[in-house]
Amino acid sequence: MEKELPNTAAFQDEFTSSLLDSTEEVEEGHYLLESATGGYSMLWPKNAVTDGPPFYQRTGDSFEKIIFYDRNEKENYRYSFSTTYSTYGESAIESSLNILSGGVRYFGEYEKIDTDETSIYFAKSEDTFADITTYFFFGYVVSKGNKKGLEYIYSAECIDESKSTCNIDIKKEEEKALHYMKSVTFNKDE
Repeated sequence: MEKELPNTAAFQDEFTSSLLDSTEEVEEGHYLLESATGGYSMLWPKNAVTDGPPFYQRTGDSFEKIIFYDRNEKENYRYSFSTTYSTYGESAIESSLNILSGGVRYFGEYEKIDTDETSIYFAKSEDTFADITTYFFFGYVVSKGNKKGLEYIYSAECIDESKSTCNIDIKKEEEKALHYMKSVTFNKDE
């Protein structure tokens, strides 16, 4: 008999659920994505979904890009995520940050935040387009133990800013973005 899947967007979506190993939440509201590259794992929000290619791309064990989002019309928010895994790590940090900066049109400094296993080069910005302000929180997470890295871009916006339900708390969103980045773990090389 087939096991009933959780009634969450992540598991109700066929492609997204194929990426997730377990229906058990590892943290409230989050599953664990263990990358098919074998290189890393990260938190996956229970209501986030991704579509197949081009939103999901993988090249062997050395490259994986996932664009996913959590959109809620009733609550009037949209969170977008873009992660890109590569096996360059700290050795190519300058070019990795240049690529990230170009992608988000940010040309300022990055703050370096250390965890036990990783270093995170973090920054934030905001942009307004068609009267909607989007808050971007982005960084490059590198392993201290090997040449693995993950570009992480998180954005938050109201779907309709004219509604009174538009209440994005920038400080909370920054804390959430940093929590996601700090929860990235890189697998040890065999």
